[in-house]
Amino acid sequence: MTMTRGTDGAARAAERAGALLAAAQKTMAKVTDWWAATLATNGGINVRLVVPMPVLLGEDAGTKWFVTRASSRKAEDIRRSGRITLGCQYPPERAYVVLQGRASLVEDRATLHSFWGERLRTYFPGGPDDPDTVLVKVEADRIELCVPGSTPEPFGIRYAALERGASGWRIVGE
Repeated sequence: MTMTRGTDGAARAAERAGALLAAAQKTMAKVTDWWAATLATNGGINVRLVVPMPVLLGEDAGTKWFVTRASSRKAEDIRRSGRITLGCQYPPERAYVVLQGRASLVEDRATLHSFWGERLRTYFPGGPDDPDTVLVKVEADRIELCVPGSTPEPFGIRYAALERGASGWRIVGE
């Protein structure tokens, strides 16, 4: 009997975590502009706008990619700390999602070409073969979200949080 309750509890927790991930993905799909925050050399935080690329087949809600310059302050911060926080908001629903995790610079030209769209040339005129144009891969180990109908009431005061573990995403705050 105890085994069944434990198994049922684990199944319910996994189902709830899946529902929260789905709510995060739905919100993220509606947003084009994200804020990226990195640790500055002076101990402060550097924040700037980024536009993540579409998710690759097989990647989950916690993986995001965007293009930057290898010579940028953002790239320098990532090289130094290996961490980033990405946040987005969908104002019509007052929903937000925050991804916190590892960040790495990817200089592989074939991978960059797979993400490249000519709209990026406005910001990266040298194109995908310019050595100063690189990808940032973000692999979140924590997702916080506040999405109406999915996260705790009173809405806007409390959020839900998920952390990535060896066996997948689990709820750590709600």
